Amino acid sequence: MVVFSSDKMGEGDSELGHLLISNFIKALKDLDKLPHSMLFYNNGIKLVTNTSPVIDNLKDLEKMGVQLHICATCVNHYKVESIIGAGTLSNMYSIAEIMASAGSVIKP
Repeated sequence: MVVFSSDKMGEGDSELGHLLISNFIKALKDLDKLPHSMLFYNNGIKLVTNTSPVIDNLKDLEKMGVQLHICATCVNHYKVESIIGAGTLSNMYSIAEIMASAGSVIKP
C-alpha cells in the first residue's frame, strides 16, 4: 500500500517535491508487483483531481487493478468533489481498516 498525505514528495523545495512525486507515481506503473491500494488524504487528494499532472498515471494504475481510496472529509474540506478524476471516496474508518490490514505501508 502507498499512502499520499501531500501532493509533493519530501520537504524543502516545492517544485522539486512536485517533480519527485510525479516521477514516483510514474515509476509505480513499471513495478513488477503493483501496490494493492493507494490512499490519498489531506493535501494528497490534489493528486487525484482532474487538474493534477499525474491524473493520467493514476487512472492507468487504477485500470491495472490498483485500488485508489480518497478521504471524503478531505475532499469536502478542499471543496474538490466536482473535479475528482479517479478513485473512490472513503471514510476514515475504511481508511484505518485498509491501513491496518496492509502488509506494509509506503509513504513517499
